[in-house]
Amino acid sequence: MAKKLVVLTHQDTIFSFLFEGEEVIKVRVDKKGASKLVGSIFKGKVKRLAKGMGGVFIDIGLEKEAYLPLKGEEVKVGESLLVQVVREGIGEKGAKLTTKIKIPGKYIVYMPESQEVKCSSKLSKEEKWDMINFIADHLDKEGVILRTPSARAKKEEILKELEVLRKTYMKLKDQLEILKKPQILWEDPPEYLSLIRSYWYDMETIFCNDVEIWYKIMGFLEEFERSLMKRVFYIKQTHDAFLLKNALRKISQRYVWLRGGGYIVIDETEAMTVIDVNSGDPCGDTQEENALKTNLEAAEEIAKQIVLRDLGGIIMIDFIDMKSQENKDKVMNALKEALRDDLCNVQIYGFTKLGVLEMARKRAGKSVPELLFEKCPLCSGLGKVKGNALYSFELSLEIQNYPAGFLEIFVPKGRKRAVEESIKGLDNVKVVEKEDLDYNNYEVRYER
Repeated sequence: MAKKLVVLTHQDTIFSFLFEGEEVIKVRVDKKGASKLVGSIFKGKVKRLAKGMGGVFIDIGLEKEAYLPLKGEEVKVGESLLVQVVREGIGEKGAKLTTKIKIPGKYIVYMPESQEVKCSSKLSKEEKWDMINFIADHLDKEGVILRTPSARAKKEEILKELEVLRKTYMKLKDQLEILKKPQILWEDPPEYLSLIRSYWYDMETIFCNDVEIWYKIMGFLEEFERSLMKRVFYIKQTHDAFLLKNALRKISQRYVWLRGGGYIVIDETEAMTVIDVNSGDPCGDTQEENALKTNLEAAEEIAKQIVLRDLGGIIMIDFIDMKSQENKDKVMNALKEALRDDLCNVQIYGFTKLGVLEMARKRAGKSVPELLFEKCPLCSGLGKVKGNALYSFELSLEIQNYPAGFLEIFVPKGRKRAVEESIKGLDNVKVVEKEDLDYNNYEVRYER
């Protein structure tokens, strides 16, 4: 289906909205001037072994050492390696690496360290066999992923791109030997260019409100696909403001309502994303029928939200309970179909004994909500604050620690009345509101 890309810059943040028809299907975020780590290729140097973790820590020229899992390979401390970032650092952890390099192009993704040949899930069986048989004759202990537009391309164009990507890889290998310090050798383009690279064959128009970004898009297309240059437009204001606002609202919502009256609840934690499905009004003759209908509708919406928000890692979905295995299979197949365009990034493992669907999606970095939202200054990311009963009880215990004398208690805005109610009868205590105080904390000043 035809797609449209709207790239809008606000201050130092670049928002990219990918449309399919009148619906925003992806939102991605870049920071102006920031390097994109995921997908970029580095000269790395082995710093230390981590036998207990089954890998090694690598210096790639960043502040934190990156981690490379090993699967049978043997490396030595001090050895130089060509590595690619597959996941950004999280918290105190550095980036995660691989030595299985992938270099994407228009028609293929080149995999010089692999001998696999894969195809886009959008290609028909006949197209897959035709393309695999063709490309296999031109590979020498190397692999490729055949992208969707490869089926429409001339075979000479694919072979020409294969040769270009081979030369790119050989240049990287040469740099590995020549350069002394760990550093970036090849930087993957920012998200707004990556979206063009992934969907160029369906791209109808590209709109941009930033002259600098417009030039970068045009420069990218001049080498990548010149025919798209006439479809790039500079705009001062977007006509899709309502749709963009609605997409951002969807990303920020914990609750997402379904057409049939049910709803899903999305909670991101550090370990996993948990999605709960809840029923609406009865829409069938039996409870099982109601559950199936709501779950099928939820599966479609969950797939949209996963892609829209770029959720990754472990995802657990608590669908409404169904007894029939046949119905569970229907829901699982519906989810697979809804994620069909994204299946290369997804593994669906099935329902656990507790009836929760277990799946995983490739996690490269933070999700869109994690990039756009900050920790609440009141709850520090907990999602809840202490109730007045707990807050005032803790404060009463604190007061007991002080001997006779005057106490001045500083509380955050909104807590004063509840605290004063709890300490009625204590003439030596004065309660004062303090604007910048954490909502869960208090301060005590004691005078003899």
